[in-house]
Amino acid sequence: MDTASNKSFYSGTEAEITEQAATLIIAEAYHAISERGRFSLVLAGGNSPRSLYRQLARGVANNGKVTFIPWEKSWLFWGDERSVPANHPESNYQMARETLLSQAPIPENHIFRMPAEKEDGKEAAREYEETIRTFFQTASPHSFPDFPIFDLLILGLGDDGHTASLFPDNAEALQETKRWVIAVNEPHAKPPGKRLTLTFPVINHARNVLFFTTAREKAGLAKKIFSAEERGVPASRVKPLKGKTFWFTLQL
Repeated sequence: MDTASNKSFYSGTEAEITEQAATLIIAEAYHAISERGRFSLVLAGGNSPRSLYRQLARGVANNGKVTFIPWEKSWLFWGDERSVPANHPESNYQMARETLLSQAPIPENHIFRMPAEKEDGKEAAREYEETIRTFFQTASPHSFPDFPIFDLLILGLGDDGHTASLFPDNAEALQETKRWVIAVNEPHAKPPGKRLTLTFPVINHARNVLFFTTAREKAGLAKKIFSAEERGVPASRVKPLKGKTFWFTLQL
């Protein structure tokens, strides 16, 4: 494990980093609930988190005892979503449904899916922003900050250094400073097309940001971003204002 101020870097086998990341998320869930009475978790899409979500569903064993996230006091959001129906094979929600939501006792009204399948992307972005705003205002109606403060936000990493759906060639999205959720159209994404994504101000207000990737070809890029050797890709802009950043990648 490498550490640098408020950043930590973990590497190992897929099984090792999956268990380490799940252990950290569960610990942060208990900490958030102890401090504030609830845990807000933002999920990532793509392929890498599959093993992590399965681990969270079955819990982490320690000294013969299995520990789970206290789901009854946890609320789930998404960092980005493709503009496809909820049950589509390329839906980030559907991936989480298969690996986590259907496997753990999470109350349905604690799950806030992005309505990315709507024809009007800008309206869908506004709707999801309002969903987030309503959730956080119930906790602090008289002292609500400019941006929400999620307890933990999971991110992936693309080959091109994108994270969430914030891609290198979309200057407008990368420079957004006011909106919480935006609609983007990414012709070079995999798959290409329209998406919804949280913005960098929201990401950087989180208490904890956890990058997780099980793709060996991305491990070198992750290390370069962590060490600030690579500063030009979108993921390098993830710098929580008061929070911590954790990287989990395969051992090179």
